Amino acid sequence: MGAKLGGKGALSEINLTPLIDIILVVLIIMMVNVPIQIEEMGVKLPGAEIKTSRFDIPPEQLVIAVYADGTLALNRRLVTEEVLFYEVTRRLRPMIKKNVFIDGHGDVSYGQIVDMMDLAREAGASKVGLARMKEEGPKPPTSVAPGSAPRGVTLGNPHPVGWMTGKKADRAFQPLMPSANQCYTAALARNPTLSGRVTLMVDVAPDGSLMDHKLSSTNVEDEELVQCLVDLLPTLRYDPLAPDKTARVLYPLLLSPG
Repeated sequence: MGAKLGGKGALSEINLTPLIDIILVVLIIMMVNVPIQIEEMGVKLPGAEIKTSRFDIPPEQLVIAVYADGTLALNRRLVTEEVLFYEVTRRLRPMIKKNVFIDGHGDVSYGQIVDMMDLAREAGASKVGLARMKEEGPKPPTSVAPGSAPRGVTLGNPHPVGWMTGKKADRAFQPLMPSANQCYTAALARNPTLSGRVTLMVDVAPDGSLMDHKLSSTNVEDEELVQCLVDLLPTLRYDPLAPDKTARVLYPLLLSPG
């Protein structure tokens, strides 16, 4: 406190010096601690920690193996990527817990593992886990799957987000499957070996109508076919949702010439 000269009396003023001293001390402490915290975070990054974060595979579980040479297997059965997507989609449909594990060899690149995780999610997996790393890699295959998926369009497990269930989303798309196969049959007439995956996306309004529909992703190099599939989406019909509730649904489609 101090007295203000020239005034009618003594006025109280806050002495900020102690407060400033405290703030400076706190800042110095924070500046000293930050490098220590960064160093501790860096220690947790090496491979040993990554290995311990993986877990063993439960029995009766879908396991995608990625071998050192890049070949793939589903539950120790060698498959192509096309057949892998079809089989994972087909087997996940009746499962309550739609979990898939990735078992990769130590020499496999991180990008290949990520690709398999994306494939599993696109096929309908709700959770994707990594198997415990083993020096010898995944268990060797015991058989070989057929070279291709069935001819035609296969609907994968829909991915709903919001006020929509997977069963309702699947039921709404089933009436479109004959038309989707017609689109693909016409494309096969232009290119008999045409294959790949197409993911379509729709946004559903509270009354069940479509707010938006479009292509989400594809690796199919046939714009006419892709547009034909996208043009089917406005015919989708959904039951009303709830007031002020919306939903977004991704529909993965596998195209195989057989």
